[in-house]
Amino acid sequence: MFADSLAILKKEFRWESVSFRHAVKAASAITFAIIAARFLELQHAVWLPVSVIVVMRPSVGGTLRLGWRRFWGTAIGAALGVGILFLDPSTTLLVGLIVLSFFLMIIVRVFSYTFFSGCLSLGVILLLGVIFTDGWQFGVERIVDTALGISIGIAASFGVWPNMARKNLRAKMAELVELQSAHFKKLAESYLHGGVSESDIVQSRIEASNMLDTCAESFREAAAEPGLQGWQRNELTRLIRTFTRMHSLLMTMSTIIRRGYGGPLPSIAVGMTNILIAAADYYAWLECYSLTPEDCPEEPDFEKAIDKFMEAVGDARIRGEFEDVPLERRNNISAFIWNIHALGNEIHRAGKRMHDLRYGRE
Repeated sequence: MFADSLAILKKEFRWESVSFRHAVKAASAITFAIIAARFLELQHAVWLPVSVIVVMRPSVGGTLRLGWRRFWGTAIGAALGVGILFLDPSTTLLVGLIVLSFFLMIIVRVFSYTFFSGCLSLGVILLLGVIFTDGWQFGVERIVDTALGISIGIAASFGVWPNMARKNLRAKMAELVELQSAHFKKLAESYLHGGVSESDIVQSRIEASNMLDTCAESFREAAAEPGLQGWQRNELTRLIRTFTRMHSLLMTMSTIIRRGYGGPLPSIAVGMTNILIAAADYYAWLECYSLTPEDCPEEPDFEKAIDKFMEAVGDARIRGEFEDVPLERRNNISAFIWNIHALGNEIHRAGKRMHDLRYGRE
């Protein structure tokens, strides 16, 4: 572990590294916040640098997005705490509300950062209200300190080596498509020929899932940055939803494969192989289009490949080759075919959204 950490530090310890620049920028902003807290003689000086530490992210969009969420959560939670203290409730009731606030804070911390910040601020203000007679004043101070800390963090993000999240979207999208494509190829190989271990399939799925989470965060950060029109923000949101649906379809296909039932029927095995190859080629086109659309060939006609395959399936049905096949196996094959078709539709949709984002809507 120490060797890995040292290797990462050695790799990132250079001026061109985004992480290195962010570290220098954040350290400078935190130092400025500490000096400002001393100069302003703030009673709870630690709240100012803590706000800077929490909200600053490597990208401008990430800082803006987290900063707004923290500000509104803190403002609402602190204002609610001040209102409760003005009502002068009993100590027993205050203790109960403090416990409830921190309980909710832990429950929702991974779902809503705004709600998390609100519960944290509410619990802190009520706790200070129990300890000090003028605890309500701390609520106002917390709002002011948090707003000032967020302002310092945002100013540093914009003013010192601003890093826009949207400039790195191409590379991340391409990596996501590459990992999804690799996972799809493992699923196809397992379905057609077997020989792919469950651990390999799970590992490729985890890698694609982690990259999907990384991409989703980058998309949300890019959508928070200034300079984008409303429809562009909407397209970014829709595009990551498309990638999410693609990943869900791959997970469904994995479930179908685990059920087994013998794989594709011999009469349509060649057609199934061809359609899986066509889907893999479609993924390869999307990967190319996400990076360098000007150098990509024309979009493959996946619908034509699907139609040709369905004709072969229809011919096999007419010949009665499905009559002796158990219902479970037929349903499994139908579900697999449906998922491949749906995956092709999502790949087409992803390419269309990329085109609109780059060249504008037609």
